[in-house]
Amino acid sequence: MYEQDEEKMTPLDQMIAQDQLQMLKAAIPYSNPKVQPILSVFAKCLELERTISLFSQPMELSMMSENNHPDANPIDMLNDIARFATGERKETLDTLIQTFETFQLMRACGEDHNESEVSTGFKE
Repeated sequence: MYEQDEEKMTPLDQMIAQDQLQMLKAAIPYSNPKVQPILSVFAKCLELERTISLFSQPMELSMMSENNHPDANPIDMLNDIARFATGERKETLDTLIQTFETFQLMRACGEDHNESEVSTGFKE
């Protein structure tokens, strides 16, 4: 079950997640209702503190940096985002992804067609 939850975590959540923090968040629903808001805010403060310390370090965190993902494109980003969407938003993202993929395919076919014209000197 933990692997499924981890799969639904964003890359940022995976970087800031700590076992102790996840255990605290899992225990909140079982705690006294009067204490739940305090524990929830405390857990979010710990996440914020971890995030600030993570971004204070001199390291490249960009998913789109050439060093980490030279072939990354907007479709990759939309596919990652779509994993977390549900309902209408998921359908909209899926439609957008399909549209981008269709345009890429059309552009690739157009480039192939133009290359064959250049190489032979004739239109096919």
